[in-house]
Amino acid sequence: MKKYISFFVFFAVLGVMLSLQPPAAVGKEVVVYSTNLQKVNEMVAEDFEKETGIKVHMYRAGSGITIKKIKAEKDRPLGDVGWGLSKIICENNIDLWQPYKSVNFDATPAAYRDPQYRWLGQMLHVMVLMYHRDLVKDAEAPRTWADLIKPKWKDKVAYCNPNNSGSAYTQLSIMLALWGDDKAGWKKVETLLTNAKITQQSSLVPKGVNEGEFPIGITMEYAAHRFKAGGANVGVVYPEDGTVAYTEAGTIIKGCKNPEAAKKFIDFSTSKEERMKIVKNFLRRPARSDIDFGGLVKGMPALSQITLVKDYDRPYWSKRRPEVLKQVKDILLRVK
Repeated sequence: MKKYISFFVFFAVLGVMLSLQPPAAVGKEVVVYSTNLQKVNEMVAEDFEKETGIKVHMYRAGSGITIKKIKAEKDRPLGDVGWGLSKIICENNIDLWQPYKSVNFDATPAAYRDPQYRWLGQMLHVMVLMYHRDLVKDAEAPRTWADLIKPKWKDKVAYCNPNNSGSAYTQLSIMLALWGDDKAGWKKVETLLTNAKITQQSSLVPKGVNEGEFPIGITMEYAAHRFKAGGANVGVVYPEDGTVAYTEAGTIIKGCKNPEAAKKFIDFSTSKEERMKIVKNFLRRPARSDIDFGGLVKGMPALSQITLVKDYDRPYWSKRRPEVLKQVKDILLRVK
């Protein structure tokens, strides 16, 4: 039976758990450190075991805890695969990964894969606006990031504290990329932070919009569409001034104990069949270029139909993150 456990318990009991498991033949097990939804973990692990006969030990935590765990174990890795790590985390820790050219490498656009095969994009997160249609008419819903700071939306926009959420930081960096990382741009950011309803967890934004607590929320595409597909009376806006699709990737941990099983897991988890199944069940946009969204998810457009911010400098915003978050913290202490 699979053992699924959070890292908060995992830190204390991993060694005991592994010692209690029956010995597995070399290549017949794989240890995956995942940041994905637990239900995604369970489905893919079950599908992979049925397909390959390889047992999956899946351990879930947030990206911060996951990368710290991998770093702490770099001399004697206990994990084989890092799964659901952002492109920024993968690139900032590139020496932790073992190169492998997946059979799905060529099906993944160049922007979502490492040319030296050290990580491969699995899914894309697009930043969107979500609104409750009982509280905001479709014709009046904000269409751009700039619309959010208009006086009419004061105290009506939910936004997660970027100090607590990687996706919220990406959302903030989009606005700064459009408005300018300068005095004028930060003045607009201060207006947004002053006027917004700040949550401390990103999941509370779409949940609050769905329940009518907030008229509008800044969130991720899949979260908004999951509520919409579930029958919620909500609308989704892809900002007309541009948004960003950031990559979550899979990696093989350098020096891992089960490299061949890890390669098979990377291939399986990026396969067209499994990615389509993840889209249908969890509305997670695949990084593959050969999956037609027509008929898969109602209202979820192809990436080519979404306006993306031109020249969005991800390395710059990754480097600027500590300073930006400090500035956000200072503003929130002053205005909230």
